[in-house]
Amino acid sequence: MSHSNAQGMSGKTKRSAQYALWALLLFLSVVSRAQQTTVTLSGRVTDEKSGQPLPFANVFVNNSSIGTNADVNGNYKLPNLPLGTIEIAVSFLGYETIKQTLRFEQAGNKTIVFKMREGMQLGEAVVYAKKNKKREKYLKIITRELLGNSKFSKQCKIVNPEVLRISMEDDGHLSAQTNNPLIIENYALGYRIHQDLDDFDYYAGKLYYGGSTRFELLVPKDEIQKKLWRANQKLAYQGSLKHLLASMVSDSLTENGFKVYQAIPDSMRMFKTVRSPNGYNSISHHIHNRIEETRGFRLVQPGELPTERLVVSYTQLEIFNMKKQGKSPYPDMPYGYTQITMPRGYIVITPQGWVSMPMGFEIAGDLGNDRFANLLPADWIRDL
Repeated sequence: MSHSNAQGMSGKTKRSAQYALWALLLFLSVVSRAQQTTVTLSGRVTDEKSGQPLPFANVFVNNSSIGTNADVNGNYKLPNLPLGTIEIAVSFLGYETIKQTLRFEQAGNKTIVFKMREGMQLGEAVVYAKKNKKREKYLKIITRELLGNSKFSKQCKIVNPEVLRISMEDDGHLSAQTNNPLIIENYALGYRIHQDLDDFDYYAGKLYYGGSTRFELLVPKDEIQKKLWRANQKLAYQGSLKHLLASMVSDSLTENGFKVYQAIPDSMRMFKTVRSPNGYNSISHHIHNRIEETRGFRLVQPGELPTERLVVSYTQLEIFNMKKQGKSPYPDMPYGYTQITMPRGYIVITPQGWVSMPMGFEIAGDLGNDRFANLLPADWIRDL
């Protein structure tokens, strides 16, 4: 009798253990799904014509420090990518750089094969054995415009200027392209930047340039340099576009030193006539009929995903950096002045201020003058 009872108790114990194990596995499965909020992108990089692998090709998120190298068989793997829209770039010596916009709406594994087209060969690059005075003159202009004139500029250098193909057009436009990535070392912020310069145009004091940008972290020589780089990065962040957009999301523009004014649509203007005693334009005299101050929560809306925000404005934004002296159209507001226009009426950003979908985003003025000396990667995080 006791033996039979012992067996019965053992069966109940087994069933209880099975139920407990099942519940635990179910719980862990739910937790795993809840924690899986990123994407792992993997695949292969090959030659478009031959299908042969391109070993050690660079695969990276454009304008960021997120990247990897393919292995000897052309296979790559990029883990922990955020949900949302990102631009992936792939580069390989002697091949045209690929840029592809991807949108991830669900976590998990994604596979993409990148097929690259052969481009300019190394033999076509011009080697300047002797000093070329015109080239040196133009190179100084290009260096100045790319690095900027901030206090960090003197700690930056272009390592391989020979990859620049420079030309001065008859109409006065100075243009340049690269046949291999231009390498810029920034010893103020701690980055080595690889810039595929698709286009560079400088004319009448205005600069336009475009291409893919890959940030590589430099290795500090000691803890002191590491702390200095981090401190300088925080200085570069202050008053930057990333800082402005993150302040909009957190509705803390004023606390972070920004004043943002929004142009009033023609149909809603009051057209009051107010004369300034000295005859000059003034923010206070225009506020009722042209622009009005706005706050972050009025400009920012939720995106399709938790990792996205929309900055919405169908009229131009005028931004003042109240912590920086500068020129503006308003004598009573002598601060860093920027104009932002969104042709589509909105842009898509992350809560940290990373512009993931520019939508034709146009920026002019103080924030449009950022150069590589004080440029941070899109994935830079303020609070570590």
